[in-house]
Amino acid sequence: MTRTTPPRPLDAESLFPELAARGTTTRLHPRPGNPDASASSVGGPMLWPADEPWPVCTQTHGRERGRRPADIHREREILADAWGRAPFSGPTEEEGQLLHELSRRHRIPGVCDTDPLPLIGLAQLHRRDIPDLPAGPDGRDLLQVFCCPYDAHGPSRYELLLHLRWRRSAPGCCPMTCATGSTPGRRHLKKRPSSRRTRTRTRTRMS
Repeated sequence: MTRTTPPRPLDAESLFPELAARGTTTRLHPRPGNPDASASSVGGPMLWPADEPWPVCTQTHGRERGRRPADIHREREILADAWGRAPFSGPTEEEGQLLHELSRRHRIPGVCDTDPLPLIGLAQLHRRDIPDLPAGPDGRDLLQVFCCPYDAHGPSRYELLLHLRWRRSAPGCCPMTCATGSTPGRRHLKKRPSSRRTRTRTRTRMS
């Protein structure tokens, strides 16, 4: 596997021996790809019980304006192609105009600040792939992470709302289907991660 993070310039454990007693943590190294619902991924499809409703945000905040997920995906494709053509070349003038158009926010009339808002599926993590991930309740081994599309939570009203679900990934535990990270519906999302396969690296815990 190709590493994208260079080796650490210093041996932190040698300089600060007391850190060694604090155990290890795992950094995720997602790679662009097309994972299926059985894989650990960031922004990829999820295993989901066929009879379970998708989680929603019901907290009060504005949700009538946002960007279309398709526009965000297209924007990222254009930028990836532009920066991959030649070092520091960047987008062309035509691409810049398209990027400006894709960055527009859109409004959905009639949306209330308390309407149920489907959460974004951020990540699906299997314990088999994450060395330091502890077991969930009753030994469950699959962690699914969700967030509200709007950074409008907490005391500052600029924080994320995160939601966690633990499951058993073993076949036969419950009927599971494939969910794509969001459910169809009339909404515009502020952001959405791209699909990436998850790789891990174990490192000494620094906090």
